[in-house]
Amino acid sequence: MIQLMNYCKSCTLEQIRGIKCSIAGLIRVSENYSVSIETKELSRELYQQIKHSDNDVIYLKTVDQHVTIMGYWVTDKHTRGVENVVFSITCEAKKSFWGSQYCNVHDNCFEEFSMQVTEGTELVGLTPYGKLDTKGILSHIQSAIHIDTHMKKIGKEEGFSCFIAPEVQRIGMDIRLGVQYGINYSQERTLSISDIEDKIYNIVLLMEILCGERVSVTNMKVRQGEEIYKYLGQPIMLKERLHAFDREHFDSRGYVRRKIFKLSDFNQDIDEVIRRFGELYAEDQVAFGAYQQLMMDDELQIFTVNNFLKAMQMVEGIERAGDRKKAHKEFKKIRNSIVEKLADEDDKQFITDYCDDHGEEFRECLDRITNNCFMVLSETDNSGCTDIISNMKKDRDVYTHASHKSEPLLSQADLRGITYCFEVFFRIEVFIYLGLSKELMRKRFSYDKRFVAYYENLFGQTIKAEACGTGE
Repeated sequence: MIQLMNYCKSCTLEQIRGIKCSIAGLIRVSENYSVSIETKELSRELYQQIKHSDNDVIYLKTVDQHVTIMGYWVTDKHTRGVENVVFSITCEAKKSFWGSQYCNVHDNCFEEFSMQVTEGTELVGLTPYGKLDTKGILSHIQSAIHIDTHMKKIGKEEGFSCFIAPEVQRIGMDIRLGVQYGINYSQERTLSISDIEDKIYNIVLLMEILCGERVSVTNMKVRQGEEIYKYLGQPIMLKERLHAFDREHFDSRGYVRRKIFKLSDFNQDIDEVIRRFGELYAEDQVAFGAYQQLMMDDELQIFTVNNFLKAMQMVEGIERAGDRKKAHKEFKKIRNSIVEKLADEDDKQFITDYCDDHGEEFRECLDRITNNCFMVLSETDNSGCTDIISNMKKDRDVYTHASHKSEPLLSQADLRGITYCFEVFFRIEVFIYLGLSKELMRKRFSYDKRFVAYYENLFGQTIKAEACGTGE
């Protein structure tokens, strides 16, 4: 498969929106894998037909690729000539498929897909190598290095699966040992591209929960019959542009492997884990959206009181998810039974208008999430933290409601630490739902030095020491 970053070649557009043509152009792929097409010599009549597009298809070819564009925006146009009848336009592709022939992009036309993501080898969590035997290698010029290598895989034939395999590279006189990995999905019935994007969104969001950072798709392929296409359409962010490993010197790559949770932590049935995670996400998309916004702000090293409010939004969402609809239905049933017993119509209307279900108090949500997480990490409750929890509730009201005239009680430094702690607490609640053990959570979070410091300074808690390993 060709490398597409900074790809730039002349092309011929052969079909646009079902209209056959032969138009010379130029196709570019940026360093972030966005695809643009520039064309010359486009008639006014054809421009009027193609200027608006939702999922319309463009077929074009270069010297080495057949490219199928699914959906595009016209981002720029110029005219020339006395009658302004010849157009030069620039289009930005929404989705594109690259292969040795054109792709059929109609509904349910793909059999499987595979993908790679930033820090993918860390997130898969497997190693293809056994222990390296280097005994005596430094004291003898001639010595044998014995390395056990095995391809490893988790998952089943259908659904999601991951593999990791050894990779040997020869560079000049050097031999470098590396790893090659993939995250795959296949099933009996065929998939549409929207099905694939939904599944990718779920597993990428799960991996963002696992590692506590933004995760970006760096490589994706789809299979249609015997043909494999490289797919560009997912947002890409180059890892070297991020600041995830330079956070005020709290972290370094020496600690990353052990603090990052991995797909292999769930043993074999990762497809079931991803399915259950998708159900949890569907119950409260707002809370997960707030989590993703915090991850993005963290990468950009942005912090304001809005980050604190997003963290409180996560708390409210994750703690009120689940039986909320059932509880509201029960409330309405009881309210209606009371209304039926009233004789006066004004009384009935008053109860209907003003007796509403406001759900749990926010303080109850704070108490529950801190109790749950303290029990996981420290085997204790939050009875010693009532003051800081009360201050969080009051500050949340101060920053949320304009009618509050009180001054905030917590400093910016406190808010920053609280926000990070509740990012971790949010992840712990998800891990509890997905069935990870308390012992593993304690072990991994004990390597997150930033969290350990905030957890002790703000809440006076320490993580209970565990003897179990993390699998590395």
